[in-house]
Amino acid sequence: MNFCPSRYIYLSISRLPIAILVLALALETAAGPSSATTSALVVAQAREADKRPTLRPPTVGCEACLVISDTGDTLFQRNAAAELPNASTTKMMTAVLTVRAGVLGDEVRVSDTAAIAGGGGLDLKAGQVWSVEALLAALLLSSSNDAAIALAEHVSGSQEAFVASMNAQARRLELDHTAFVTPHGLDTAGHYSSAADLAIIAGELLEEPVLREIVGLRKAAVEGPEGTVTIQNRNLLLESYRGAVGIKTGYTLGAGNALVSAAVRRKRRLIGVVLRSADSFADSRALLDYGFAKLRRSVLLERGAEVGTVVLDPAGSVRAHATRTVRGLALPDTIEVSFEPARSYDLPLAPRDVVGSVIVTSGERVIDRVPAMTRSRIEEPQPSWAVEGLATVLSWGQWIGN
Repeated sequence: MNFCPSRYIYLSISRLPIAILVLALALETAAGPSSATTSALVVAQAREADKRPTLRPPTVGCEACLVISDTGDTLFQRNAAAELPNASTTKMMTAVLTVRAGVLGDEVRVSDTAAIAGGGGLDLKAGQVWSVEALLAALLLSSSNDAAIALAEHVSGSQEAFVASMNAQARRLELDHTAFVTPHGLDTAGHYSSAADLAIIAGELLEEPVLREIVGLRKAAVEGPEGTVTIQNRNLLLESYRGAVGIKTGYTLGAGNALVSAAVRRKRRLIGVVLRSADSFADSRALLDYGFAKLRRSVLLERGAEVGTVVLDPAGSVRAHATRTVRGLALPDTIEVSFEPARSYDLPLAPRDVVGSVIVTSGERVIDRVPAMTRSRIEEPQPSWAVEGLATVLSWGQWIGN
């Protein structure tokens, strides 16, 4: 029906409330001519349960062990809180505190106490001067006990003061199953840690770029008072396990074989800890294999999957679909798929028009964000009965007024 707005001014006052009522109904039900905002939406359709076969637990001989992901998920654990002698894995904390003390670039004079500790490749002698970097390499690669004492004395003035700072840091990190007595980890009453606590310390070490680089080296050439010395890394995983990036070996009669390992594949990092193992390298490989199998790169969201519905009153509704497949390394039960609608829509909508975004997350980590499209058409809404009714009332008003 054609009508001219200029006729509205001829309505009498008595007919004005009727026109206002009809106009209010029209405004409540009619959509704008060129755009519409969402009045309702359904977020993320329920995903089907993961259909992959259940993984068998790793075959390991360690008394205590675990493997965790870079998001903090425990993928496997055995007696992870057990308090056990942890041998030279202690030196991870020694290295972390040394770097954070701001002494990189310093020169360290070896004391008599450090020299008699022995072990670890450099064979330090009293009175020699070594760089902090050289001592850190010996500490982490060849497990130098004399380097541990030399660094502790340089940072804190004495082993006792340094050990106090180690335990203070353990409390800050809430390591409830760790107590340090020495900076090197040789068997000593009251010196222990747990697999879970060592994994946290390993994470702290990998946060330090200097240390992360050192533990990933198969060997290092360092300068000493008698020339260049080559230090070999005792961590055989660096040569035999794909993606291995560290971290620290350990062995004493009381602790047995210990190993804190780390590996990276497809941008996902795992940390494994093995304590009291007959074969720490075999156990670590089994743990890491299990962890990566559990996080293996899989389809997290299929292309075309329905992810939500956008309701546009009174034009109708459209279903949103993912425009491409999302793959990633993640635990299935941590995956969340959410649909984020566009702020507004220009009507009409045609098939394959983008109506929002699909966000795939695991915990706090965003794995991917892909456009969501519609597969159907939705037309621009036509004037509602209320609008037609308003036009009719207005035309009656003009006729009656005349």
